[in-house]
Amino acid sequence: MSVPTVSHLLISLAHGGLERLVVDWTNARNNRHPGSTRVVCLDEAGELAGELDGDVLTVLRADRSRFPWDRVAVRTLSEYSPTGGEAGHVLHSHNIAAQQYAALGVRRTSSRHVHTEHGSNVYVKGVVNRARLRRLGASTHHLACVSSDAAEKIAPHWGVDASAITVVPNGVTPHPDFSREEIEASREALGIATDEFVIGSIGRFSKEKGYDRLLESLPGVLQEAPDARVLLIGDGRERHALEAQADTLGIRDRLVLPGYQPNARRFYPLMSLFVMPSRSEGLSIALLEAMAAGLPVLVTRVGENPTVIDEDTCGWFLPEAQSAWTDVINARISDVKSGQG
Repeated sequence: MSVPTVSHLLISLAHGGLERLVVDWTNARNNRHPGSTRVVCLDEAGELAGELDGDVLTVLRADRSRFPWDRVAVRTLSEYSPTGGEAGHVLHSHNIAAQQYAALGVRRTSSRHVHTEHGSNVYVKGVVNRARLRRLGASTHHLACVSSDAAEKIAPHWGVDASAITVVPNGVTPHPDFSREEIEASREALGIATDEFVIGSIGRFSKEKGYDRLLESLPGVLQEAPDARVLLIGDGRERHALEAQADTLGIRDRLVLPGYQPNARRFYPLMSLFVMPSRSEGLSIALLEAMAAGLPVLVTRVGENPTVIDEDTCGWFLPEAQSAWTDVINARISDVKSGQG
């Protein structure tokens, strides 16, 4: 029996949890069913494109500033939507910007359109966006979310009942074993001493990730734990703002920002405490990876985090009041140092 061909459509393969999933899914499915899966990026390739196995990437270079959409990109996407033979073709879009182009691209083709929303941060500002979301909900063949929280929040905007949305929780592969030599090489490359307490996180530098809130708490943390360093693996549009904030707070020398790193999981063994100060989340890949690596974790109570964390058993929550973060982080550092984390 033949399997459907699948084309994953997303903005780019810039470093991020959803992008990592698409790369892993594509490589795994092509390994099992050669030639069955491709990736289509609307804007650009992105850093993770180099981790795809084989020539399976198409970049449309869409001009998404065109109103109401880039017709050339839609036409190209339509031409790129073959029936795939007997089993058919599935265009799988990821997040709302890609959903619109996928819905347009499968019109007048025999392709099916499946859409997955990876977070709960729904963009519904303005009458046009609200109307567009309802139209997309009606014109997409199947809707999915990575968490119940995301499904509940977006269902009214799609104009469907949450029960019509399939929830497929994210998952990660087992944490790889890194040798002592590999760990020490990573530590040396970042200039982190073995006796430093590393508060770490991995993610895109965007406003919803909340790294500015973590930095705001750091001066008070350093008063109690002067051996602490903050290691943030990733990159994004907020990088310069974070660097400027660190300079203003006088903590730049305690902040390590190595940028995007391939195989970022090799940095988890350097971390003493994983902190995720997000303003919104779906089901975070970085959180799942940190837990798989055996790290104590401290996260905000957003998205699907409360279903993953059993507080005081496998992690802790940051309070809603940011003014209390310094004391909470200091308490968790003390717990980890005393072997209670």
